[in-house]
Parts: sequence; structure tokens; C-alpha cells
Amino acid sequence: MRERDGIWDRLTITLAMSFCVLVAGLSVGIVLGELRDELGISGVLAAAHGSAFGVGMLVLGAFGAGFVARIGRPMAFWGACATTTIGIVLLCVGHVWPLTLLGSSLAGVSCAMLVLLMPGIIADHHGDDRAKAYAAVNAIPGLAGITFSLVIGAVLGAGASWRWPYAVLTIGFAASVAVLGRRATIPASSPQATRILPLFRQRSIVEPYLHIAHATLVEFPVGIWAVVYLKEVGGASSGLAASLGAIWGLCLFASRLALPRLVALLGPWTRSTAFAATAAGTVLMWAGPGLAMRVVGLTVVGLGAGGLYPLAVDRLYDRAGADTVALGFVTAMASGTAVTIGPLLLGVLADVVSLRHALLFVPALALLGVYTSLPNRDSAAEPAAELVSAG
Repeated sequence: MRERDGIWDRLTITLAMSFCVLVAGLSVGIVLGELRDELGISGVLAAAHGSAFGVGMLVLGAFGAGFVARIGRPMAFWGACATTTIGIVLLCVGHVWPLTLLGSSLAGVSCAMLVLLMPGIIADHHGDDRAKAYAAVNAIPGLAGITFSLVIGAVLGAGASWRWPYAVLTIGFAASVAVLGRRATIPASSPQATRILPLFRQRSIVEPYLHIAHATLVEFPVGIWAVVYLKEVGGASSGLAASLGAIWGLCLFASRLALPRLVALLGPWTRSTAFAATAAGTVLMWAGPGLAMRVVGLTVVGLGAGGLYPLAVDRLYDRAGADTVALGFVTAMASGTAVTIGPLLLGVLADVVSLRHALLFVPALALLGVYTSLPNRDSAAEPAAELVSAG
């Protein structure tokens, strides 16, 4: 493979596969229901298994720039891939919640490092094509999510344990990153670390930061809790619920891959339409009736929410004047805010008002997004034009 072959060169494929490792770290939601049954843990403790990702993004986003500048972006990237794999293996071999929580926490923090590194690497490597490349790289992990859901669902349906399949898939994706990336060159970051927190004095940082946090807060809790929701609210068996969780990854893959065409079709209405679809889908998941209608709702949510995050990230890179490494940390902090709050909020509400009704905070936030992203209120709709030209 040539080192540069359009969007899909060796480094970009390596980055896409590393996002598949990230998916492994974030696929704890597929087995949350099993962990709740096996370990007898509450909704809050179950949600804590997925919230380390958000906490890691907040901490690393605020204070990790110096660490990356000291060890270098390539070493940070490879260390994150390795530690994510180790964390998931610990999760899979653990039979008490402190060990499973330790494993998911290691994986979550390492995934956070990948998230904050990835936008800057792509921006430095692809330049003006960053919007198309970032959407494409974000689409591929959907296939990994589908794989995890189908394999683990089939294993659970057969009455076997989810633990070894989860570990083997994770190790397999990590091995593919190591093989594909051994001759890829990751752009080095500046040895001078940018101070991140002072950047938040700039409106060009704060406004896109809020948009990224909002997009993630609408999308992420549904993805984390989807399998548990289909099992506990929809009445699906463990195996069927895990298999149906593949719909989420498939819809994210499809919507992100089609994002340039959607932007060309909808123009400045893209984000408000996506928020509206997400709101409608989550209401359908809540209302039902039955498993089938809730699966339809999950499908609509996946298709609607898939483009929100890439568009919000591209907006940040288009408007802000800081270096790409610093913007990666800002992106991580924005995502971390939402990833920390969202699943935990859903878990707390599930313990208080039931999991079914807890979901209703998502359409409320999505409807707020419809309003704030209307063309006459959206002061930064122009970054979407890059996706059109890139597509």
C-alpha cells in the first residue's frame, strides 16, 4: 500500500482500526446487563463501568497536554492502544466488581487518550481533507460495534459466557493495529505543550466545546444503555438484546459514511434535522409498544445522532485558532463532560424512576438541539460546507 493513497492510506487505516480498539473499550454497554446479573450491582455502579471514559477525557483534556508533549504523540498513541487492551482483558477475567471496574477504568482512560489524539493526528495528516477523513474514520468503528454485538449476542444465546469472546475480539483488533501501523508514521506533536484551560477564555473555543458536549450527551447514553434497555424494558433475551445492539453500530456507520451527502442535501438544516430524528427515535424507544417498535426507535436514533459528533468536531477545528494537538484536548474535554454525565445520569434516574422513564432526558436534550441549531440561530453552520466539498 502506498503511504498516501487518497483518504485511505496506511496511517488512516491504522487510525480506523485503533478506533475499533476504542470500540472494544466502550463496548462494556453490551455486557452491562450480564454484569448486573452476575455481580448483583446497582444501576449507578453499572454506569460507573462506562463513565471512566468520560472522567479520563476530562482529566487528560485539562492536564494531559504536558504529558503528551513529554513522551510524544506516537508513544501516547501506542500506549493507549496497549492499555485499552489490557483493561478489557482485566474486565473479562474479573469476577468481582472492583476488578471489573478497574479493567473498565483502565480501558476508559486509555480510550480517552485515543479520542483526544485522533482529531489532531487526522488534521495534521489530511489537512483540508480532515472533515471527510474524520467522518470516514468515525464510521468504521460502527462495523466493530456490529461485530461485538453479533458475536457476544450469539454466544449468550448459546448459553455460553461473554468473557472469552470479548477478550479475543479485543486482542484481535489490537493485533491488527500493531501489524498495520508498524510502517505508518504518526505526525509528531509540538514539544511545547499548549496550556488548555486558558483557551476557554475564547468564544471560538467555548461555543464549539458546548456543541460537542451537547452532541455527545444526546448520542452516548443511548449507545451505552441500548442493550440493557432492550433486555430490561423491551423484554429481549440476553443473546437477542446483545445481537440487536448491532443496529446501533450499523446505523452510526451508515449515517457517518453518508454524512457528506446528507450535508449536501440538507445544508444548514443538517444538525437540526439530526437532533429531531434523535428525539423522535428515543420517544419511540420509550413509548413502544413491544420490542419491535423499540428496535425501530433505536434505529432512528442511530441514524439521526450519527452525524452530530463529527460535525461538531469539525466546527471546532474550523473556527478555533489553536494548534491541532490543543484542539484534540478541547475535544476530549467536551466529550468527557458528556460521557461522564450522560450514562451516570441515566443510571441514577433508572434507580429512581425506572430505566424506561429515565431515557426521557435524551429527547428533551435533543429538542433543545433542534432549537439551538436552527439556521437562523446557528452562528457557525458554515463548517458543514467542508464536508460537501470533501465528499
